[in-house]
Amino acid sequence: MTDLHQPLQEQLASLAQELAKRGVPEDTYDNHSFLQSMAMPDPSSYYIELLEDHFSQSVGGRNKTAAAELKGHWQFFLLCLSGCALTHQWLVVSLTKNHYSSDRTLKKYGLKYSPTNHIVSYLKESGLVVAKKGAKYEGHPMRTRIYPTPDFAAQLMSFYLDTVESFDGDYLQFEKDEDREPVDNNDWAKTMKGLPKDHRDKVDMNLINEFLQAQQWACKGPVRLKYKQTPFHGGRLYTRYQQLPDKHFKIRINTLINGEPICEVDFSANHLRLAMAVLHQQDAGDTPYEDLMELSGVDDRSLVKAFMTTAMGASSKQGAQSSWNRRALGTENFVAIEEAVGKRYSELLLFDDWGFQAQNLEGAMLREVMLRGIEKDIVVLPVHDAVAVQQKHESWAMDAMSEAWDKHVGFGRARLKVDKPI
Repeated sequence: MTDLHQPLQEQLASLAQELAKRGVPEDTYDNHSFLQSMAMPDPSSYYIELLEDHFSQSVGGRNKTAAAELKGHWQFFLLCLSGCALTHQWLVVSLTKNHYSSDRTLKKYGLKYSPTNHIVSYLKESGLVVAKKGAKYEGHPMRTRIYPTPDFAAQLMSFYLDTVESFDGDYLQFEKDEDREPVDNNDWAKTMKGLPKDHRDKVDMNLINEFLQAQQWACKGPVRLKYKQTPFHGGRLYTRYQQLPDKHFKIRINTLINGEPICEVDFSANHLRLAMAVLHQQDAGDTPYEDLMELSGVDDRSLVKAFMTTAMGASSKQGAQSSWNRRALGTENFVAIEEAVGKRYSELLLFDDWGFQAQNLEGAMLREVMLRGIEKDIVVLPVHDAVAVQQKHESWAMDAMSEAWDKHVGFGRARLKVDKPI
C-alpha cells in the first residue's frame, strides 16, 4: 500500500538539510509573521517532550497560575516558530509592556507581556534564535523579530503542518498596504466590523468557513477575505495554507485534503490575461509569458511573471523599479521585459495600479469556485490564483474555474494548468 505521507516527509527532510545554507529571511514586512494563538489537536510525543523540556527549564519558581500561563505561551512560540522555519519568515513580537493593554490583536489572542518577554530572553540566551531589536516600521509600533537557528528550526519545522487556527468568525479583514497611502482617511477597519450580517461578503465567507471547519488539511484555519486601501479595492482570499513552500521544496503539493492526495489547478498568466480581456477586449494568447521570454531574451519564466506582477501592481514606474531592485532581480531584466511587453502587447498600460482590480477579479472567481464546491461537497482551498482540490475532483475544478472566468470576465478564455505531487 502506498504511503501518502512519504513524499511529504522526504521534502521536509530535504528542506531541513538546507536550513543552514538558507540563512535568515530578508527583514521586510512581507517576511514578517506575528505571534498568535494556534493549537495542535493531536500533538506528537516528540512535540510534547520538546514543550516540556523548554517549559521546565524556564518556569523557575512561578506559582501555578503563572506557570500555566507561561506554558500556554510556550505552545504559541513553538508552533509560530515552526511556521517561521517552514515559510522562511521572522516572528514579530512586542517587548513593550503597554502594547499588551492597548493592542487589540494581542488582547484577542490572550498574549501577555511577562511570559512573552521571558520566553524571548530564554530563546536568545540559549542560542536558539537570531534576534533583531525592535525597530519602527511605518504604520506599526516597535517590535522585535526572532528567527530559529538551523538546528532549532529543524526540530520545529514539521509541527506547523498539524496546527489549527480558531474559526472565530473574523473572516473579513482590512490590511493596510505598506507601499501605499490610504485613498482617504476613513477607518476602513471599523467599517468592515460594522457591515450587516446579510452583506454578501459576510454571507459567502461564513458559508465557506462553516463548511471547511469540518474538513482536514495542513495548516487548517479559516479562509479570510483581506482588503487593502478600502473594502472595495483589492480584496483577496487568504489562508495560511497557501504560504507553504512549493518551489524549491514541494511541501504544499504533497499535503493531503481529508487524507487524499491533491492537485492544484492554476489560472495561467492571469493578471496579464485579465488586463488584456477587461481593458482591451483581447485574448492574450496561449503562451504570453513564453512569448515575452523570446522577445526579451530573458530565459526565466519566473522573472517574466515577477515583472508582470510588479509592473501591473505598481502605481508608478519608479515604484515598480524600486520593488524590483530591492529583490535584486536585475535592472537589465526589467528593461528587457518592459520593451518586450511594448512589442507584444502595445496597448497594455503598465504601472497603473491595475493589480488591485486583477486581485478583486481573482478573489471573486475563486470564491465562486469555493461556493460551487460546497454544493457538491468538494473541498476547495485558495492558493493565490489557483485552487487545491483532491485529485479526484481535478476535472470538476477545471470546469468550475473556466465557468467562473466566463461569468466574471466575459471576454476571451482562461488557460489552466494543473500541478500534482512529484
